[in-house]
Amino acid sequence: MLNYNGAMGMKVYRAGRRGADSRRRGKLLRPVLLVLLVLLVLVLVYLTVPFGGQRVVLLGSDARAGEASRSDTIVVTRAGGGMLTVPRDTLVDIPGVGEDKINAAFASGGPDLTVETLENLTGVRMNDYVVVHFGGVEEIVDALGGITLEVDKPIRVGIDGRRVYIPAGTQTLDGQQALAYVRYRGGPTADIGRIGRQQKFLRELARESTSLTKLPRLPATARATWRNIDTNMNPLEAARFAVRTRLSGVGDAELYPGTPQYIGGIAYWVPDKEAGDQVVSETIE
Repeated sequence: MLNYNGAMGMKVYRAGRRGADSRRRGKLLRPVLLVLLVLLVLVLVYLTVPFGGQRVVLLGSDARAGEASRSDTIVVTRAGGGMLTVPRDTLVDIPGVGEDKINAAFASGGPDLTVETLENLTGVRMNDYVVVHFGGVEEIVDALGGITLEVDKPIRVGIDGRRVYIPAGTQTLDGQQALAYVRYRGGPTADIGRIGRQQKFLRELARESTSLTKLPRLPATARATWRNIDTNMNPLEAARFAVRTRLSGVGDAELYPGTPQYIGGIAYWVPDKEAGDQVVSETIE
């Protein structure tokens, strides 16, 4: 028979065990509750915020120390529509500057002048912009837990004094490999090839960051992303566009038609306006 002290000790032990079990259950439930909360917020954003024909200009900037800031990647995307990529060497008339490569608009007047130049080129009103600083790709991808991409050919490139190798095929890249992927400009296609890779990266980043399997990482990914982008959208507007794009889908990306030409010893992408108007109509209009 247990004495009084023994009975009391057993009760204390059981109470302590129940408390420990409750704490463990609480720790297990927190991620689940967080995921449910995020899902609820996304559903509310989707259902309550008006959308319309929002078009967002995605600009990829890869300025290094001592270099002028220019936009390496220029993509116009419309949720439920498509994506239009404009090569950075496209010869355009930049308001207040004159004829130059379109990426010079970013150096002269930032994203606002780039958007205005794009509107003049396409005849389509743009709503918002997001500038992704590719220097922050490493932090964003690591926060996301990696990003899966189809790598067409093996890539060998130096990043901050380190050699990075990415084999061909379907690969899950960490942050350092993703940075190497978007910066690589080797091979016969050079800049056009890099545009394609950066475009593929941005598209997959948008898809994976709103994937259900990545929801537990969403808070960390959102913080890392917000530190490495500039945008004229507030967080709610950005969430609205991300959710609408994820749910309604985005069609295939198209390159603004043109031909490579040397003018005055400088390489340009000379746009074909007639063919360009047709592509604009099929993608973002």
